[in-house]
Amino acid sequence: MKIIKIPVERINPAPYNPREELKPGDLEYDKLAKSIKEFGYIDPLIWNEQTGNLVGGHQRFNVLLAEGHTEIYVSVVNFSEEKEKFANLALNKVSGNWDEEKLADLLMELEQSELNLGSGFDQKEIDSLIKQFTEQDDEMTEFYNQELSLETFSEENFECKCPKCGFVFDPKESNQ
Repeated sequence: MKIIKIPVERINPAPYNPREELKPGDLEYDKLAKSIKEFGYIDPLIWNEQTGNLVGGHQRFNVLLAEGHTEIYVSVVNFSEEKEKFANLALNKVSGNWDEEKLADLLMELEQSELNLGSGFDQKEIDSLIKQFTEQDDEMTEFYNQELSLETFSEENFECKCPKCGFVFDPKESNQ
């Protein structure tokens, strides 16, 4: 992998890039700008040496330009224009899904940290994820927090329902 620093004038945003351009004031733009400010520019743009086009990193490029960068580190590729377009699509399309339980655990851990660094999640998103995986629904909490007895599971406390047709069968009536 070849990473070099080049003047921003050599970087052409790909005119075919299918992503909508984020602008200052957009929530995601502001999160990205905060992340770059707090962690630094640690994820180089992907730049095609043959065409001068940006293959990946258009949003980061816009943030860096707005911050006044005149030179930017890029990961250099040497693709035909057709291959460049396929790479652009792949970079924009391919993304993984969160393991939300691990994500909630990580966010809880980081929330306890004395560092106050941006994660790209706003407080509402963090609270929602943590709540989703740490708090049981009220109905389930009552069930889990009570002592079970044989009376709870006696025949008088149950209805039998056919899962196919929905017919309700009362076991008390069948013993007569």
